Amino acid sequence: MADTTFDAPPELEGEHCLGKFRRHPVEFFVIVIPMPPGTPVTYRVECDDGVGPHEVCRFSDATEEPVIWRGSWQGDEWCSWILGRARALVADPSRFDF
Repeated sequence: MADTTFDAPPELEGEHCLGKFRRHPVEFFVIVIPMPPGTPVTYRVECDDGVGPHEVCRFSDATEEPVIWRGSWQGDEWCSWILGRARALVADPSRFDF
């Protein structure tokens, strides 16, 4: 049987993966998205549940900006947990594995 889990999602030019966290059987990755100078830093959370990586949400370090949840993740019971872990990883990337 082929292993379908990625070690890390592919990085586009200028993007940087801060790290990952898990909630069995899903791995979540937090990626810094390059933004123009003077704009809030923006992050993308992707997940891989065995069928390949896909976007979960986007958020910024400007707390007044809303979190944008993608597809079926909007309103999911894991949303607050995902966002909490993602913000903790942004605050201290060394706390999480990668």
